[in-house]
Amino acid sequence: MLKLEVRLQSQDAPTGSFAALPKVMYRSGTRYCRVEEAPDPQNNIHGLLITNEPDAWVVNLATSTARHFVDKGPTFNCRLPIFSDEDAVSAKDPSLRILALEFGGELAYFKSKGVTPKPGPVLQTKQTTAYELQVGPTTLRLFTYGPQEYPLAVTRLRGDTLETIWYSGYGPLPFDGKLFAKPENVKIEEPKP
Repeated sequence: MLKLEVRLQSQDAPTGSFAALPKVMYRSGTRYCRVEEAPDPQNNIHGLLITNEPDAWVVNLATSTARHFVDKGPTFNCRLPIFSDEDAVSAKDPSLRILALEFGGELAYFKSKGVTPKPGPVLQTKQTTAYELQVGPTTLRLFTYGPQEYPLAVTRLRGDTLETIWYSGYGPLPFDGKLFAKPENVKIEEPKP
């Protein structure tokens, strides 16, 4: 199981805004995913997403409510895309799909595209290794550090808009099935048959 903590930095997510607050994620293979958002008191939302394929729950801890979804298949894969909106060019060429760049699979994504690593800059006092990929008008970069090449940042540059996902935590933990269990102490809205 992998645990990571990330935060977004961009001109569209000013410091202190809800979008710029950290998120904690857990992932184990392609069956189990969990995303914990910070509270958003202004909108009375405290989001939690739990996926235990084929089941998924979208929980609002602020209201103690949840919606239950069942994946009808035929494949059962939880997805954690880093950038959820896709450039049109990558939608036309499946080999370049930006949605395939997922939390927990950052390095594998760039290596699968044949990207050659280069010495990167020092970021947050860490010497990095840099990977860069051009996808139509979009430039994707991954900056890793250390012998395990854990991600430190992923950037997306489109025109004049730069988005940076900063990692403040990344690493393996023993599997904990409770993190992916049906949520307790919330009113769950079940899917309609």
